[in-house]
Amino acid sequence: MNPWPWALVIALLVGQATWIFQDARRRGEAAWLWGPLGLLNVPSSLIVYLLVTRRRQRPCPVCGRRAPRGARYCPHCGTALRGEEATGP
Repeated sequence: MNPWPWALVIALLVGQATWIFQDARRRGEAAWLWGPLGLLNVPSSLIVYLLVTRRRQRPCPVCGRRAPRGARYCPHCGTALRGEEATGP
């Protein structure tokens, strides 16, 4: 049996898990939960991670960085997120 397909699958799984772990850590998500999920399969774990983590956040209208849904103020610049127009700090 040829070992190259298995080596490729293992490399993809480890690479995916590493990327998910680092992205989750950078975004303030539960990295130790999401990282090992990336070891399960390619690319389903990545798709689930992206759908779940991106849906819970929205961009700030002033600084453009992501803020949790339901937040009243942007945690990065302090802009009020509720209402028609954004007001700066």
